[in-house]
Amino acid sequence: MVRAEGIYKYFYGKKKGYTVKACDNVTIHIPPGKTLGLVGESGCGKTTLGRIILGLIKPDRGEVFFENTKITSFREKELRPMRKNFQMIFQDSRSAFNPRMRVYDALKEAAVLHLDMKVRIIKEYINQLIDRVNLHRGLLYNYIGNLSGGEVKRLDILRAIMISPKFIIADEPLSPLDISMQSQIVNLLMEIQQKKKITMMFISHDLRMVRIISHRVAVMYLGKIVEVASKTVIGENPLHPYTKFLWKPKSTDIVLKFPDKGCVYKRSCELFQKRGFPSVCLEKEPEMREVEKGHWVACHFIK
Repeated sequence: MVRAEGIYKYFYGKKKGYTVKACDNVTIHIPPGKTLGLVGESGCGKTTLGRIILGLIKPDRGEVFFENTKITSFREKELRPMRKNFQMIFQDSRSAFNPRMRVYDALKEAAVLHLDMKVRIIKEYINQLIDRVNLHRGLLYNYIGNLSGGEVKRLDILRAIMISPKFIIADEPLSPLDISMQSQIVNLLMEIQQKKKITMMFISHDLRMVRIISHRVAVMYLGKIVEVASKTVIGENPLHPYTKFLWKPKSTDIVLKFPDKGCVYKRSCELFQKRGFPSVCLEKEPEMREVEKGHWVACHFIK
């Protein structure tokens, strides 16, 4: 359904030689109707990867395929007719709306653009959907700039699902919501996916929710995917040192500085320290290897 192969995206700072490797040879595959959970610390490149997949920014290198169609080289004019098939729930939902628009007008605009419906039917459709994300119908004629952070997030989710896309990227969709609302939104996303067979990439820091909603989990660190496995395997038997740290964080007083080459995780890797700082980690970048069926890890010492 969705494939990203060999994606590179670097950002260069004003300071000479300063480079942020947001995506560094990233490859992922999401089968139809399944959810891939993407986890990792802030700044590791998760959002950048999501924007590249949807064609919002161009990669430096690499290809993105949607239903076996290579869309990386499409110009915006060519990509626009396909946009009804994939949507994004943004991490900063306020930036996705004009604060001077009324809620109804923002939803109607999306419906007119992507759905073949008469105005009267659109209004009934919006009234039905707004109840599903626990928003009051009285908010429909409020200005978006007057809504709370949680209300704007739910509005963003509503706009994404209302056109029945084939693929959704949910970038931290639960961050401003309380626990009860998080559960409602996760249940809603799972219900929609099961009924509509939507493919999804779920980006989150909340590992508990990632394990609930995802079928497979990819772990990202400094622009690289370091482990991919089913949610059960990666929850019960994480192999990469970084994945273990995410599941069971440990504080450390050791601060290590090494050259950029070699393993990207070596500065914080407990396994690297226990083995006496082996040169292979300093000099050679580990490749993704399938250690068991469907379980891929990028580490020199995982057999």
